Amino acid sequence: MSNLLSNRDTLLTVDSKRNIALFIDRIIMLKGEGNYTLFHLRDGKAKMYAHCLNTYEEVLRSKGFLRVHKSFMVNPQYVIDYNCDDNQLVMENNLTASVSRRRKSVLKEV
Repeated sequence: MSNLLSNRDTLLTVDSKRNIALFIDRIIMLKGEGNYTLFHLRDGKAKMYAHCLNTYEEVLRSKGFLRVHKSFMVNPQYVIDYNCDDNQLVMENNLTASVSRRRKSVLKEV
């Protein structure tokens, strides 16, 4: 996608009005909500962009992010714990990400 560029430090996304750069190391997790993606950031803010999660997956996977569910992609450096009863990762800032049965093997990387 020509609107999505990356380098070592930033992920550039496009909203409907302007280009916005986010530092990759400040992204805790992404949550896909239909054709939108909600970015949860380390400072506690959440920002929504009008692209599906798949748009960001290839770029972020190469930066170490893990796709743990069809709706969740996480930065493993912010994983605190795994709750096996609920199949959820506990992330920094009291966030949780569901882990699908098919993607449990990904947890070995965390």
